[in-house]
Amino acid sequence: MALYTQEQIEKANNIDLEEYLLRRGEKLKRTGKESRFYYRDSGGEHDSVSVSGNRWYDHKNQTGGYPVKFMQEFYGLGFREAVRELLDGDMPVYQGKHPSPNESGSTEGMWQETPKLVLPEKADNMKRLFAYLLKTRFLSRDVVKSFVDAGLLYQEGKYNNIVFVGTDAEGNPKSASLKSSASSTKGFRMTVSGSDPGYGFCWRGGGEMLFVFEAAVDLLSFLTMYPKDWKEQNYIALDGLSPKAMLRFLQENEMISEIYPCLDSDPAGIEACDKFKDLLLERGYTEGQVWPMLPAYKDWNECLKAKNGIAAQPAQSHPKKEAHAKTVRQLKNLNRSTEASYCSWRNRQVEKAGQAFYLQRITKEWEEIQKAQKSGGMDSDKRMLAGVVRIADMAAHMLCGLENGYTYNGILSELEQAYKPYQDKLKIAGRLREMEKGIGDAQKARDCQSLSCCLKSIADMALRLTVYLQTDYALEMERRNSFQKQEKPPPEELPEENPAIEQEQNSEEMGMTW
Repeated sequence: MALYTQEQIEKANNIDLEEYLLRRGEKLKRTGKESRFYYRDSGGEHDSVSVSGNRWYDHKNQTGGYPVKFMQEFYGLGFREAVRELLDGDMPVYQGKHPSPNESGSTEGMWQETPKLVLPEKADNMKRLFAYLLKTRFLSRDVVKSFVDAGLLYQEGKYNNIVFVGTDAEGNPKSASLKSSASSTKGFRMTVSGSDPGYGFCWRGGGEMLFVFEAAVDLLSFLTMYPKDWKEQNYIALDGLSPKAMLRFLQENEMISEIYPCLDSDPAGIEACDKFKDLLLERGYTEGQVWPMLPAYKDWNECLKAKNGIAAQPAQSHPKKEAHAKTVRQLKNLNRSTEASYCSWRNRQVEKAGQAFYLQRITKEWEEIQKAQKSGGMDSDKRMLAGVVRIADMAAHMLCGLENGYTYNGILSELEQAYKPYQDKLKIAGRLREMEKGIGDAQKARDCQSLSCCLKSIADMALRLTVYLQTDYALEMERRNSFQKQEKPPPEELPEENPAIEQEQNSEEMGMTW
């Protein structure tokens, strides 16, 4: 098979990503020297991706790189498909002279150098700032004035924007963000050029507690709602969902023993809470030291609005957690009665063939799933979903037969409790490879303990695949299909030296449908 040369790969990675995305009709918003790329997934629309020339970085998921990886991450293309699309001569994209990845493929140090931070000039007064924050955002005058007096909050002179300043432990400005003082809820906001993302808008009270927020207004809203002795504790706003500022703050303030992630009650905030907690546990904090606090409404300022009798945006659940819980609930309900046609059929087969039936049936279901995925028919997703649910069921039941300490409902509840969407980012190809390997490992297991581990992993992978099929699969297929509407011959492919290139049920019998 012909492969791409290193020269061709570097050429693809040298494509101006901003120009390419604009020509595809994607939504980009210019902010200073870079652009924000807007994309949608099951959690809604996000603007956490910065794009500059041929480089990109996803601040929410802490990953980035060059065009080929971008095509894989956001369009679900395989490696060759991504390179082919980027090299397509019929696509008139600008190929400027941008840096290429270093030999290890790392993007570290490749993002543009940060210029020196220069704070916007202050206005002669703070009238617009106080009017907006007190009347539109319902913040406490005393809280706002405390931050103004500390030099952490002021009104810009040129456009009357509100400036939120992030400082280091010595009080030196290290970052700043601008927010419009207009009464519109969706006004202008921007990070000031030269800001260090390792520092956020914060209050250093010297206490043992740290409260972490996404936005400065959320931080101020929380203090307005809970003002008792607030100056004695520590608070930081991340201006997004990157944990860098939080981790630096903790490093500089070792006396802090309790951390409260107070992020938004929306899919992104829920994911980040799980991620932040795991990051902190990895750094030596205990379960009893990390206490996520999600607001009763979408964010803390929405809570403040509701408190003042204004219609507020409700809290949002995470669609992937909902899908996972839904599948677990369906499986538990199905197995409540052995009289159900599917359960009766399954149990009869186990009586005939013994425990080996489960693994045999898992293998057969897997073959049917692969056929459905390749066929791409109108109901292929439903057939895949039904098969994957049955795999989860078979794996859990076989595990119960091998391990005395397990119950069917207990296994499912454990997997549901452990599910974290931020750890579940694979595309369909990766998920299918993962499942194939897991089933293969189970077939080769030589002892009960190894087989038990494989079965639990299969049940977990199957449940996560059901989540994907119910949430992001259709969107991935839509993105992938957008590249196949006009088939064009691939560019010339030459032998390549780099080997690290990505390779490409009978429902009547079971008496059930999903």
